[in-house]
Amino acid sequence: MRSLFSAVFSSVKILACRQSQVICRRFGGVRRYSSESSTSETRLDSAVAERFKLKRATHSVAQLYKDPNISSFISSSSSSSSTSSTPPKVVLHGWIDAAPRKLSKKLTFAILRGVQFDEGPQTIQLVQFGKEGDQTGALLSKMKQETPVCVEGTVARHEGTNEYEVKVISVTPLNHPHDLASQVRDAKEWDAKDRYLQLRTPQLQHALATRSKIAMSIRDQFIRQDNFIEVETPLLFKSTPEGAREFLVPSRANEGKFYALPQSPQQYKQLLIAGGVHRYFQIAKCFRDEDLRSDRQPEFTQVDLEMGFAGAEDVMDVVERCIIRLWREVKDIDLTAPIPRLTYLEAMSKYGIDKPDLRDAMQIIDLSKFAIATNHQDYSVFEILVYRPPAADSPIPTIAPAPEAYPTLRTPLMFTITDTNSATEWLQQCVQKFNLVFKSQSELGVIAQEIAFENDIRQGDIIYACTRQTMPFENPTPLGRQRLHVLYETGIHHSDTYSPVWIVDFPLFTPVEKSDVVSGHIEFDYDNLTATHHPFTMPALSSLPEITAAIEHDRQVDARVVIGQHYDLVLNGVEVGGGSARIHDSLLQRLILAKLLRIPNISTDPQIPDPLNPFAHLLTALEMGCPPHAGLALGFDRLCAIIVGADSIRDVIAFPKTQSGADPVVGSPSEVTDAALAVYHLNRRSSK
Repeated sequence: MRSLFSAVFSSVKILACRQSQVICRRFGGVRRYSSESSTSETRLDSAVAERFKLKRATHSVAQLYKDPNISSFISSSSSSSSTSSTPPKVVLHGWIDAAPRKLSKKLTFAILRGVQFDEGPQTIQLVQFGKEGDQTGALLSKMKQETPVCVEGTVARHEGTNEYEVKVISVTPLNHPHDLASQVRDAKEWDAKDRYLQLRTPQLQHALATRSKIAMSIRDQFIRQDNFIEVETPLLFKSTPEGAREFLVPSRANEGKFYALPQSPQQYKQLLIAGGVHRYFQIAKCFRDEDLRSDRQPEFTQVDLEMGFAGAEDVMDVVERCIIRLWREVKDIDLTAPIPRLTYLEAMSKYGIDKPDLRDAMQIIDLSKFAIATNHQDYSVFEILVYRPPAADSPIPTIAPAPEAYPTLRTPLMFTITDTNSATEWLQQCVQKFNLVFKSQSELGVIAQEIAFENDIRQGDIIYACTRQTMPFENPTPLGRQRLHVLYETGIHHSDTYSPVWIVDFPLFTPVEKSDVVSGHIEFDYDNLTATHHPFTMPALSSLPEITAAIEHDRQVDARVVIGQHYDLVLNGVEVGGGSARIHDSLLQRLILAKLLRIPNISTDPQIPDPLNPFAHLLTALEMGCPPHAGLALGFDRLCAIIVGADSIRDVIAFPKTQSGADPVVGSPSEVTDAALAVYHLNRRSSK
């Protein structure tokens, strides 16, 4: 047996020595290799056992400050020059946070970074007073940054401060880090391959700890306070024709067939309600194969919930309580209750977007009572946005550019009111640009004065003017973009205030955008509709006559007048959640899918078999006595980012994907062999 261990250790020693020659060191983003490594880091002898002699920690760094015994000792030792009490002995785990400083042969200082995030200090100074023949000081002084250690010592007050320090009795290195671990600490931009090292930073430690706290609070609220049960739904779903592109998973056992990873648990949770689950929730993984940006990931997390025998008001009440509790517990902030509400049309009219940032009171002004724009029949509403600089020398916000996806889209006209003449000239330019038709026969100057009087327009004000649709499907509108541009150029996005709002009464359907932009206007096909939220959203009861008439007369509904029972929760311009009351009547659901959304393979007659119907399972479940129900999904990543104060959801996800959807840490997605593909009945397509 002894010879076997000797052989194993000899092999490992050879391997370790070889690996020491390929430890990477980065210069300018390129990893080069160095053989520089101390013998003590590669020798495998009896000392290796020391790395596994791990004493159990008595405290985290933050817990030292919360321990009443330690506090009592510190207080008594500070109040008297001598004390008979024994210094508290502690064992701490962590990393050497900064290179140790050896002030003399006998005195060494180092900083220990704790191993877990608690509220309170995360680092503490280590002080080692060496003695003749004692190797502890020498060992500590040679340790590199990011060395994981086990420290035993006594706690004392750091001289001249209220902070603590630990006088080291013994310190055990638990591994020997290579230079890369400390080099990347000071990098201006992190290489995505080093994400696991970046996770050691206080910012990400705080973000992940806060994310965990948020999840715990949500679970407690829903389970203990609101009587929900948590149910896990499958990740291997089926492909259905709604929403974004899906990730497909080939089936080995069913040749030519595929699973789809769920974009949300929407259909499963409706099936749960049909199955008698009264109140369901889940912190669910979801997947969408779409182009990425800062607030998107191909895999993301949402808090999903559904309530049986319930409607929109019930869901909004539950979610409101949860959000208010989160802000109180995690941010120590009391949000206004109840959360205010705006209809979709109010939000689009006043703020030009369906997720308005309400931290500033500036609103868009509808001038339809004065004039109608006639340069495009679908964009008749004439509106302005007025910005008043806080001081004469304040910078003037520029015109918001057209979005990258629509570079030819129109932008607002911009005017500065400098004198009496300019107060009329701005309106004259709008007449020419928008072909305005006035409802009054008054002179242009009189109308301009009336507009200025009613809206308190003064000298020095900046006016932005443009047009929009009566029921806006262009989202945001040009003035909606301009308002956000003004707010961000003037620094509102740095505000630490929170302004949540419910947006309700959305259009049930959205017309499909045509490929062309005519004179800066997006063209819409009103005969070809998509579901604004998803195809299972219940129409407002006031819209049922229009829907019924359209189905009976085999025509398309007017998307501008049909409203859905859909609601979004918006916070500081970010949609953090959305939901709706669901259609629980099987016939109505079938007719909307087949006749209005025109999804193929769905029969309008439930008696006619439709084996290719992608929603047959749901329609059947609705027929089995499914009660009225409603639900909502909160974007968990976005919610965490807002609470933490992060600019991107990447900053609250442990291992986010890059802009291309890759994970450089593990190298995914990766190539697979032809043999592996063959097992799933797939062939690699030739690149020719």
